Amino acid sequence: MSSLTEFRKIAEEAAQVGGRVLMQHRYQPLEIEHKERQEVVTNVDRRADEAICGVIKHYFPDHSIISEESGVSRAVSPYTWIIDPLDGTESYIRGQNFAGVTVALVKGGETLVGVVFHPFQDELYAAVRDGETTVNGHAARVSDIADIAQARLILDYSPRDALRRHLFAVEWAHGMKQMFRIGGSVALNMCLVAKGAAEGYVYGRRRNRVKTWDVAAATLLVQRAGGCVLDRLGRPLDANEPQGYLLCHNRQLDVPGLFGGHEPSEQTA
Repeated sequence: MSSLTEFRKIAEEAAQVGGRVLMQHRYQPLEIEHKERQEVVTNVDRRADEAICGVIKHYFPDHSIISEESGVSRAVSPYTWIIDPLDGTESYIRGQNFAGVTVALVKGGETLVGVVFHPFQDELYAAVRDGETTVNGHAARVSDIADIAQARLILDYSPRDALRRHLFAVEWAHGMKQMFRIGGSVALNMCLVAKGAAEGYVYGRRRNRVKTWDVAAATLLVQRAGGCVLDRLGRPLDANEPQGYLLCHNRQLDVPGLFGGHEPSEQTA
């Protein structure tokens, strides 16, 4: 039986192997295919997936794997690895480089290990259940900013949703420090909250829901860094189910004040 520390090391190795594939192909012509709901996949997604799964299967041939690209590989073990070999494919295609690799290990619906690797910044985020979140081995914590006027909020929301307009009004009324509009990797946006680079991150696109491979690892990273990840009803996010709405933030931020009682809309695109 491997320890959580050993599992984390394998997850880190797998994520870094996948990240090297992303870096090796960053300037090469890409083979791009369109999937459902305006999603795309490239030959790099698939090559990174093959490399990551190869590492995991080498160490744990009896473990199950769920990957965005290669689907589900069921086994008898109670352990399941959840992989996104290239989170932020659109960003990668456009050369914006806000893309990374996510690897999580789950048992019985509980995330035991979470790793997100941002190869373009050479940042490796890692956490285990009941442990601290680290970035390249250094402890990471969410910020302690509670005042909305001083907050930095990352917004990735449908322009047609009323909540986005409400948040713009809040930004103007409170003179917020900064409101980013960052697309690309959901996991990396969550990691910015985990390391205190932003106080909160809001995702809302019900027609393009985040999946478990997008958020399983990053949710653990935010939680073990002292933050929280919520669904549209303010409940702890179930990272095992597709989600059209996500809010992660430090625990000090005045979230009710931020939303002002405004309910997230069902009309999110």
